[in-house]
Amino acid sequence: MKIGFFTDSHYSSAKLTHGCRYNSRALEEIKKAFAFFSEQKCGLVICLGDLIDHENVHLDEIFHLQEISAVIKKHKLKTIVLMGNHDAFSFSQKEFYDILGEDCKPNNFKINEKNFFFLDACHFKNGRHYTPDGGDWTDTYVPNLTEFSQQLENAFGDCYVFMHQNVDANIREDHRIANDNEFRTIIERSKKVKTVYQGHYHPGYQSKKNGIDYITFPAMCEQKNAYFTIEI
Repeated sequence: MKIGFFTDSHYSSAKLTHGCRYNSRALEEIKKAFAFFSEQKCGLVICLGDLIDHENVHLDEIFHLQEISAVIKKHKLKTIVLMGNHDAFSFSQKEFYDILGEDCKPNNFKINEKNFFFLDACHFKNGRHYTPDGGDWTDTYVPNLTEFSQQLENAFGDCYVFMHQNVDANIREDHRIANDNEFRTIIERSKKVKTVYQGHYHPGYQSKKNGIDYITFPAMCEQKNAYFTIEI
């Protein structure tokens, strides 16, 4: 299956934030990405989070998410969107997927003896999910790792993991989940996980450890044409 990837578009009305994020051009980049994915006949598109960025008025955030949703619907490609910390600090999970459509909500699945696992690290260490009230984006955590470990144990075939935040030990600690050591122990012990795909760390990064590839895609808001296809 050919899969299209992009992450960290951070779409908002701001022309430039943090000195390097070109937020307002994100919609055009997303349109280019989906046109490319259509040309490439991708069987699946995955956004690894942070579709939008903060606005002072929530109605503006809603409008921007609706614009992105219209692009997704126009191209009619199966698309999965993970929530990033910026998404979760602007939208509840329900509102986010009500706008994008339930079809965009991540659910684990298996195809051609390959297992796809989508994990939500938009949780504080106390287990509470991020809410539009905001909070510390560096306080990030994947709950229920025992359940995930059991799912891997029961899986037959190769496994691939998709998430917004990072578990690659080579990436800055403030971008990694609090229980990243436990997470890596679980996936290494399973001997089934081939690749972990991530966003969040805007420069992007790739590494390999104990037979597992860690691919962090660069942020769309900081690089033009930051969309990619991978055959799985």
